[in-house]
Amino acid sequence: MIETRAENIIKYAETVEEFTVLQYATVNEPEQLENASMMRSIANSINRLVRIGKLQRVRLGVFVKMKFNRWQVVLGEQEKAVYDLIHAQYPLVKVCVYNGETFAPLQHHLAFNQATYIEVERDSVESVFHQLQDAGYEVYCCPDEQMAYDYVDVKKKIVVVKALVSQAPLARQEGYYVPTLEKLLVDIRKDKDFYYMQGIEASYMTDTARQMYVINEQKLQRYAKRRNVVLSMIDK
Repeated sequence: MIETRAENIIKYAETVEEFTVLQYATVNEPEQLENASMMRSIANSINRLVRIGKLQRVRLGVFVKMKFNRWQVVLGEQEKAVYDLIHAQYPLVKVCVYNGETFAPLQHHLAFNQATYIEVERDSVESVFHQLQDAGYEVYCCPDEQMAYDYVDVKKKIVVVKALVSQAPLARQEGYYVPTLEKLLVDIRKDKDFYYMQGIEASYMTDTARQMYVINEQKLQRYAKRRNVVLSMIDK
């Protein structure tokens, strides 16, 4: 039985950590290297596999086989209710939401966290904070390390409101904007209320993320630079 090019590409992807169109062609279709039309055809085949979820693009021109684990953000009833409440009053404000349990699969020292995290554009932080207070939520606004240590009990179903960094990498899940894995791996190293996950724990979480999920390196490094996180801190 003659295998299709798509099948050959998937088999090749299983044998390497990552690859480019040129690397695939060099190993599997060397006779096509001087044929620009055929190289475009190979590239189109790889891009088609990306679109149907068999491969993933991790940075420009570099691909990996899609890992089994898909990154999912925890969204409970409170997260959805808070998001919907904000969106109803401020429909033009971008809102990012997630639950602290989202971190659990990555952590070495598991910290029970039921907090709802809401990120909105900086100009809207105070308005959203007061809106949620008026709605009866126990809510904290941009807590620093001392405030987080002394007063913010993440074991309770509290709400933490923060400023959303412009151009932060977000995704849509169940119709809600949520943080990407790349965003959270940078945020845990920068946000002051995440002090308990910084240092060795942050490195462990990054290593675990790399083993379990596909990480977009370009997205990770671009957001790290935007947040002034030194790239050497992002483990490779």
